Amino acid sequence: MIATLSNYGLQKYQFGKDVRKMRQMYGMSGKIIYEGRWMQGRTDPIIVVEMNEVITEREAAFYLEVNNHLHIISTLGYIENSVKLTIFIQEYAPQGDLAGYLMDNPNTFTLPSFAEVFLQIADAMSYIASKRIVHGDLGCRNVLVFRVDETQLKNNLVRITDFGLARFIDKKPARANELVIPVRYCAPEILRTNRHSDYSEKSDVYSLGVLIWEALSNSEIPYSAVDKDDVVKEMKLNNEKLTRPHPCSDGLWNLMKKCWHTNPDVRPSFALINEELSHIDVSDSRDVRSSISLHEIPTNYKYELDEDIRIQNLLGGQFGKIYEAEWISRKERPIVVIQMNTEPSEYEAMVYTNFDLHRNIVDTFGFVGNDRGLILLLQERAPYGNLQALLQNGTFQPSQNVLITIFTQIVKAMIYVVSKGIVHGNLCCANIVVFQVNPSEPTENWVKLTNFVLAHKNDPDFSDDRRLVIPVRYCAPEILRSAGRTNYSEYSDVYSMGVLMWEALSNGTVPYKSSITNSEVRQRKMKGEKLAKPFMCDDQIWKIIADCWHNEPELRFEFTGIKIRLSQVDRKLLGNNKYEYELNVNVKLKGPLNGDSDKFYEADWIRKRGPPIVLMVMNEETAEQEVSLYKKFKSHRNIVETFDFVKNDRQSIMLLQERAPYGNLQKLLQSGNFQPSQKVLASIFLQITEAMIYLVGENFVHGDLRCSNVLVVKMDPSDPERNLVKLTNFSRACPIGQSVGDRKIPASLIPYCAPEIRRNRNTSSYSELSEVYSMGVLMWQACSQGAIPFAGDTSSGDTRRRASINRRLGRPKQCQENLWAVISDCFLNEPELRFSFNDLKTQISRIDFRPRGIQCVNCNRQIPQNEITAHRNICRPKPMYTFN
Repeated sequence: MIATLSNYGLQKYQFGKDVRKMRQMYGMSGKIIYEGRWMQGRTDPIIVVEMNEVITEREAAFYLEVNNHLHIISTLGYIENSVKLTIFIQEYAPQGDLAGYLMDNPNTFTLPSFAEVFLQIADAMSYIASKRIVHGDLGCRNVLVFRVDETQLKNNLVRITDFGLARFIDKKPARANELVIPVRYCAPEILRTNRHSDYSEKSDVYSLGVLIWEALSNSEIPYSAVDKDDVVKEMKLNNEKLTRPHPCSDGLWNLMKKCWHTNPDVRPSFALINEELSHIDVSDSRDVRSSISLHEIPTNYKYELDEDIRIQNLLGGQFGKIYEAEWISRKERPIVVIQMNTEPSEYEAMVYTNFDLHRNIVDTFGFVGNDRGLILLLQERAPYGNLQALLQNGTFQPSQNVLITIFTQIVKAMIYVVSKGIVHGNLCCANIVVFQVNPSEPTENWVKLTNFVLAHKNDPDFSDDRRLVIPVRYCAPEILRSAGRTNYSEYSDVYSMGVLMWEALSNGTVPYKSSITNSEVRQRKMKGEKLAKPFMCDDQIWKIIADCWHNEPELRFEFTGIKIRLSQVDRKLLGNNKYEYELNVNVKLKGPLNGDSDKFYEADWIRKRGPPIVLMVMNEETAEQEVSLYKKFKSHRNIVETFDFVKNDRQSIMLLQERAPYGNLQKLLQSGNFQPSQKVLASIFLQITEAMIYLVGENFVHGDLRCSNVLVVKMDPSDPERNLVKLTNFSRACPIGQSVGDRKIPASLIPYCAPEIRRNRNTSSYSELSEVYSMGVLMWQACSQGAIPFAGDTSSGDTRRRASINRRLGRPKQCQENLWAVISDCFLNEPELRFSFNDLKTQISRIDFRPRGIQCVNCNRQIPQNEITAHRNICRPKPMYTFN
């Protein structure tokens, strides 16, 4: 590929000299994208795109063929490397993709702005079609937003990206059967037969029509009311079309219908679409009429600003400013004044005007008259603020028994809300205010539901065209699909109730915390990813939460069902969060171990003699599963021993484990402080294999086999019997058969993965045989003094940590031939040809490490192979005697 790049006139750059690679932004299916930064000269924002050989073959050529077009992402150069990766430098879109931008910034684009965006996309697609290329995956997610300007239409700038499903019309793509079909966006002829001949400019035209619909629908996913793609496929084959979006001009709607003609030949070309969009009439009436009416604020007020109440300090607020307030002449409950951004909807106003007083819904006094032209709402003030803040700052650490009481109060409020024909629309801990707290006594807690800004009619078919920002991390997947336009029901609020309970049990942790952007959260949820069980969450509560998250809304509870389930929890069996150890009472925290300030700390016992220990700070998202595995496997001699959790006031999950006096195997080998013989290494490999046999017997894989996850408890470089190692770090462990596509694989781990996993992560799964491959890499690494597999220095000295799919590791210099034969058999491309761990144990046990003898020509003795050179230096030929 490198030779091809130069033919396209791409500039060559070097890591460490021209470009620096920053945080990873995306990583799936053989392609990893990093934020990049120029090191000299240029300052324009960039990304670094790394593609393996399979993705390069499928995708890279298209970027080069259509490079340098104003409305297609620009590839600025490439980075030469020694590990058969294709590494592109491309421009970075600061506003992200169009789907995410529209969802996070509703009502930003006017119809003329949309028409300009569509014109730019059509212009790019006309150019792509002229190259006899089919994009194959047109959608708002594959349009990057570079500039948004409502005042100057031509100053808006978008560019097409992602050629992962592209193909040349004149050449059938390799591995065509592996390509995903974007069912909701593609033309019906592709769904019908999926032949290469079905892909054409006109099939992309159909997708452009869907893209226009999606954009005008605020990035709503097409056919959002339907969960399953198979059902959508049948609908499209039965000629069921999308309905007219709102708002939409007649010109744009007619264009969409032309794009969706059943006969591809009748659809317009991109050139014609380009021409039509250049002259289209989208007179922007900015028609925002909605099926939801706004509440008319009264002209006569019960309360007047500066007569009845006085505004004081600003307290915050997400959907409007919240001020601390006080009564001027009367003595009543503490109050707040909310300055509302917009007039309340009829459903929000219903809560303030028509609801009876409810013990678990915040009391509203009414609207406040003022001469400032502001919409002010007067409500009671909760003395302890909102539940999320209380949990996050650690001032409230409720038992699970107490949390059940709080959940029950919220559910009672929701039962009343639903009885009034509406749903809340934004259930989360931040919208629960706290009036009484006692972390250990359930009856002494009192919470109320607040913030009804996103209240909707309890009707999934009811359409709301207000284009509101939706709570992506909390809302149900059907709300995400509709971009908040439809699908609101009691069941969608039940889903959010499950997230609220998860949040409370996770000390106020933000759901999907590891994802920075809403766009990434949306993708994770659309793929069916669920939140992991919170740390130390009782199984009884977890089952209730999990049942709130069914993909099909009708399979979820109603709120009355949640109330019954909560009442049936056996509180005597609830984990009471008692810790055997407490920080600064039983255990003393010292400095970070090996400079790792995020995870491991040195620790000492207090008033107790015990084995050396470390404290591990755990990730909230994975702690529950990881801890359960440590406890499940801790009895094995070659798996790290885990003691228990440590109570602390740092809002951290701390786990106490034994400390290996010599650290991990990789650092030991790299430092040169441990130079084991081949026989000693084989003994270590056998111990790791024994641990893996145990794990596989429990139907688990480790998921991260490498020398850095092997702890050295005892070591002797020459005596195999005096070495002891233990397997650690179960953060990526999972059941055998789990899909690889369910989670992201960091770039640093890819060299250790089996080829079937690297080749296609979306369709492969973890198995014993994929672990055997990783075990082979671990053994190679140990025989190579801890070297990183597939490490190759580029001209800039930047070490690449990615493996080519078809490339195999070579024999280390110090590795004996018979040991290498075993390691090499772990690397076979066909999984079924590899050893099982039991077979691997047998093969390692049979290796004969006795040195092979070589006969000395001088003394005729058999000398060990590794000693023959030294022997020859001291062994002299026998003198030859002659007789006269």
